[in-house]
Amino acid sequence: MNRLLFLIFLLLIFSSCKKISDNIIWEKSFGPGTAMFIKATSDSGIISCGESGGKQYFLYLDKNRNKVTEYKSSDDGLLSSAWTSNDCIIAAGSKTGKMLLMRLDNRGSKIWDTIFSTTYYIDRTSLSYLGNGELLAVGSANPDSSDTGVTGLFFVWFDTTGAITNHDEIKGTTFIAANDFTTDYAGNIYLAMTRKGAANPKAGIAKYNNLLQKIWETDLYNNPSFGAASLGIKLDITGNIYVSGETELSVSTGVTDNSFLASLTGSGSVRWKKYLEYANSGSSLRLDDSGKPMMLNMNCFIIDILNPEDGSSSGIIRTYSVCDSNNTDAFGLCIDLDYDGNVLMAGSKGGGFYLAIKSSFTQSPV
Repeated sequence: MNRLLFLIFLLLIFSSCKKISDNIIWEKSFGPGTAMFIKATSDSGIISCGESGGKQYFLYLDKNRNKVTEYKSSDDGLLSSAWTSNDCIIAAGSKTGKMLLMRLDNRGSKIWDTIFSTTYYIDRTSLSYLGNGELLAVGSANPDSSDTGVTGLFFVWFDTTGAITNHDEIKGTTFIAANDFTTDYAGNIYLAMTRKGAANPKAGIAKYNNLLQKIWETDLYNNPSFGAASLGIKLDITGNIYVSGETELSVSTGVTDNSFLASLTGSGSVRWKKYLEYANSGSSLRLDDSGKPMMLNMNCFIIDILNPEDGSSSGIIRTYSVCDSNNTDAFGLCIDLDYDGNVLMAGSKGGGFYLAIKSSFTQSPV
């Protein structure tokens, strides 16, 4: 009996030490699935969405991480973006290759939904709040889609009542995708673009006005021998743009994926580009309170923090004390910061719909 108690005591010490070394404040899996989006709310809660068992799933937790609102559809599909106000939840995603927009009440009941069909497949939909109750949704194929034919981007302007004020599309002559987008106060739209023709996909960024007239487009990685994709995008208060993604690199053993983060001026000129983590993808971006870009690497939830002026490293947050990016079941897809400066992360771990809160303590790169 005493030996059993001693073993239990050792296990508790080990578990405690591991949690401290990881600096994980809180983590939880909400059943099988993938969390594709996470955002801090004004009341210090969390909203997240994605898919659970292949069904559309939305979750709202209060400041104590208690479940307040949960929505799980009986329909196949996913929710890839969401926005909330004091009395409104808007979520967006896809259903059987079509764009899906919906509004939920605070109990998780659906108030309305709208589905848009296009001649091309919609894998995901991103949202941006424009002010005065109006939002913009952009539907796109996934950048890593096996499709190499003609695709497009579908744009819908709508309000919280579900009224559609406008819709339009950008249709490419070959494959085109926008994994993420952002807007400025003038209504201009900045797209994290991936184009795919006969050669490998290339990563870039494009700026359009609110009439979908192209202002400029800049290639970031377009070597035909290597594939690349733009995945995340953010705009700072000075008008500089930050784009994250993945590109292939030649190494002694062949070719490996590598995450990147690039910065451009408001006119589309490249300020700097940085290769960051091997065997990884820059899946999501967030600017911290000082304006430094924080990039989430998908494999192992590694976070790079860079100096906005020249792209030099300001530190790395390694979510887990032990994790191999080449062999892991921990995949991070979205990042945000709470009001205490802690890092909110969403993705999948062990096949589960996984959320975590990590200390913002950074470790210097090796």
